[in-house]
Amino acid sequence: MKTKEKVINLIIPNGEKEAALFTSLEAGFVLGAELHTNHANLDNMAEFGFNDDSGIPIAKSSHIDHWKKREGGGFSDSYKPLNFDTLTKSFNFIVKTKAAVTKDTYFNIILIYKQ
Repeated sequence: MKTKEKVINLIIPNGEKEAALFTSLEAGFVLGAELHTNHANLDNMAEFGFNDDSGIPIAKSSHIDHWKKREGGGFSDSYKPLNFDTLTKSFNFIVKTKAAVTKDTYFNIILIYKQ
Protein backbone atom coordinates (compact mmCIF):
# COMPACT_ATOMS: atom_id res chain seq x y z
CA MET A 1 0.00 0.00 0.00
CA LYS A 2 1.25 3.44 -0.93
CA THR A 3 0.19 6.48 1.10
CA LYS A 4 0.08 10.20 0.42
CA GLU A 5 -0.74 13.18 2.60
CA LYS A 6 -2.99 16.23 2.42
CA VAL A 7 -2.42 19.09 4.88
CA ILE A 8 -5.28 21.25 6.12
CA ASN A 9 -4.07 24.50 7.73
CA LEU A 10 -6.26 26.35 10.21
CA ILE A 11 -5.30 29.47 12.17
CA ILE A 12 -7.22 30.90 15.10
CA PRO A 13 -6.22 34.59 15.07
CA ASN A 14 -5.16 36.33 18.27
CA GLY A 15 -8.27 37.29 20.23
CA GLU A 16 -10.56 34.73 18.54
CA LYS A 17 -11.62 31.23 19.60
CA GLU A 18 -12.56 29.43 16.37
CA ALA A 19 -11.36 28.77 12.83
CA ALA A 20 -13.05 26.82 10.05
CA LEU A 21 -12.32 25.80 6.48
CA PHE A 22 -14.90 24.46 4.03
CA THR A 23 -13.16 22.70 1.14
CA SER A 24 -13.30 19.73 -1.17
CA LEU A 25 -10.70 16.98 -0.91
CA GLU A 26 -8.94 15.00 -3.58
CA ALA A 27 -10.82 11.79 -4.39
CA GLY A 28 -9.56 8.82 -2.41
CA PHE A 29 -9.76 6.78 0.77
CA VAL A 30 -8.56 8.52 3.95
CA LEU A 31 -7.03 6.07 6.41
CA GLY A 32 -6.48 8.54 9.22
CA ALA A 33 -5.08 11.85 10.39
CA GLU A 34 -2.70 13.50 12.80
CA LEU A 35 -2.61 17.05 14.13
CA HIS A 36 0.26 19.44 14.89
CA THR A 37 -0.20 22.74 16.69
CA ASN A 38 1.53 25.52 18.61
CA HIS A 39 -1.41 25.59 21.07
CA ALA A 40 0.07 24.95 24.50
CA ASN A 41 -2.36 26.58 26.96
CA LEU A 42 -3.66 23.61 28.96
CA ASP A 43 -6.28 25.81 30.65
CA ASN A 44 -7.79 26.75 27.28
CA MET A 45 -9.03 23.44 25.90
CA ALA A 46 -8.91 23.10 22.11
CA GLU A 47 -10.99 20.67 20.07
CA PHE A 48 -11.04 19.67 16.42
CA GLY A 49 -13.55 17.85 14.22
CA PHE A 50 -15.02 17.86 10.74
CA ASN A 51 -18.26 17.22 8.87
CA ASP A 52 -19.18 16.41 5.31
CA ASP A 53 -21.16 18.86 3.17
CA SER A 54 -24.44 17.42 4.52
CA GLY A 55 -23.40 18.29 8.09
CA ILE A 56 -22.79 14.63 8.98
CA PRO A 57 -19.76 14.31 11.28
CA ILE A 58 -16.84 12.37 9.81
CA ALA A 59 -15.02 12.90 13.10
CA LYS A 60 -16.93 14.42 16.01
CA SER A 61 -15.24 17.33 17.72
CA SER A 62 -12.81 16.10 20.38
CA HIS A 63 -9.80 17.32 22.37
CA ILE A 64 -6.77 17.94 20.16
CA ASP A 65 -4.68 15.41 22.10
CA HIS A 66 -6.96 12.75 20.62
CA TRP A 67 -5.66 13.81 17.18
CA LYS A 68 -1.93 13.93 17.94
CA LYS A 69 0.45 11.33 16.59
CA ARG A 70 0.89 8.36 18.91
CA GLU A 71 4.20 6.75 19.84
CA GLY A 72 4.91 3.06 19.39
CA GLY A 73 3.51 0.54 16.94
CA GLY A 74 3.76 0.85 13.19
CA PHE A 75 3.03 3.80 10.92
CA SER A 76 -0.67 3.00 10.60
CA ASP A 77 -1.03 2.72 14.39
CA SER A 78 0.42 6.18 15.00
CA TYR A 79 -2.39 8.32 13.55
CA LYS A 80 -6.10 8.68 14.41
CA PRO A 81 -8.05 6.16 12.29
CA LEU A 82 -10.79 7.65 10.09
CA ASN A 83 -11.39 5.19 7.22
CA PHE A 84 -13.68 7.09 4.85
CA ASP A 85 -13.94 7.68 1.11
CA THR A 86 -13.98 11.35 0.09
CA LEU A 87 -16.24 10.68 -2.93
CA THR A 88 -17.34 14.02 -4.43
CA LYS A 89 -18.12 15.67 -1.12
CA SER A 90 -16.80 18.82 0.49
CA PHE A 91 -15.84 19.00 4.15
CA ASN A 92 -16.02 21.57 6.93
CA PHE A 93 -12.95 21.46 9.23
CA ILE A 94 -13.47 23.26 12.56
CA VAL A 95 -11.14 23.98 15.48
CA LYS A 96 -12.34 25.72 18.65
CA THR A 97 -10.91 26.80 21.98
CA LYS A 98 -12.79 27.43 25.22
CA ALA A 99 -11.56 31.04 25.43
CA ALA A 100 -9.99 33.46 22.98
CA VAL A 101 -6.35 32.70 22.19
CA THR A 102 -3.63 35.20 23.10
CA LYS A 103 -1.54 34.63 19.96
CA ASP A 104 -2.12 33.36 16.44
CA THR A 105 -2.64 29.62 16.99
CA TYR A 106 -1.88 27.18 14.19
CA PHE A 107 -3.42 23.75 13.60
CA ASN A 108 -2.09 21.55 10.80
CA ILE A 109 -4.20 18.47 10.17
CA ILE A 110 -2.49 15.86 8.01
CA LEU A 111 -4.84 13.44 6.27
CA ILE A 112 -3.26 10.11 5.28
CA TYR A 113 -4.63 8.72 1.97
CA LYS A 114 -4.35 5.14 0.74
CA GLN A 115 -3.44 4.65 -2.93
